[in-house]
Amino acid sequence: MSKLSRGQKGEDIVNKRLDSLKVHHHLFSDVTFINKNSEMSHQIDHLLVHPHGVFVFETKNYYGDVFYKSGDWSRKIDGKPKTMNDPLRQNKSHAITVYKSLKGKYEVIPCVVFVQNNAPYTGDENVINLNDLELFIDSYPFKHKLRDDTIDKIADEIKKNIKDVSKQDHLENISYLKAVKTELRKEKEFAITNGVCPRCQHKMIIKGNHFKCSNCDYKFDL
Repeated sequence: MSKLSRGQKGEDIVNKRLDSLKVHHHLFSDVTFINKNSEMSHQIDHLLVHPHGVFVFETKNYYGDVFYKSGDWSRKIDGKPKTMNDPLRQNKSHAITVYKSLKGKYEVIPCVVFVQNNAPYTGDENVINLNDLELFIDSYPFKHKLRDDTIDKIADEIKKNIKDVSKQDHLENISYLKAVKTELRKEKEFAITNGVCPRCQHKMIIKGNHFKCSNCDYKFDL
């Protein structure tokens, strides 16, 4: 089974579990939001509007052992450990984008679901196994239980913010923004190391944590 089809199968399993919840809710699956500040596209596996809050779920359908230690994630592939991206950190960025799209009016909860029930212990209650999905939602400590009409209102607002972005465009967007961030980081390192602007080669003026070129508009804070 390919990585793509395995991932889709995992999403289908979680989708059925969420859609079968007995309380009034709205479920959006495989939707894309755009962060207005960074222009980064965020492809979200599942977005659930529930009486206990707005939940953003990232689904991982990995087989075998998954490890977590001191912020680093890895899993065994062909018997060898391989570093993987932090799925919770990624999903928290999704949740922040959804939170901002709702103008900060409602709590948005990020959660990573491991379909094969092999979630590593991270000390974070928002990393769960599929077996604990319903319990996680039912027992989440909400501040204010959302009424049915509020749930509908939030769902309508979410619909307005969903963008029609293809998977290919999403991947190209991520690749482009990563390249931009890498270039900006290299520029900062050059300015700090050499004391000159990486764009026009004039002297950098440094005041505390503030760096500013003496000639052009290039500037940044540490």
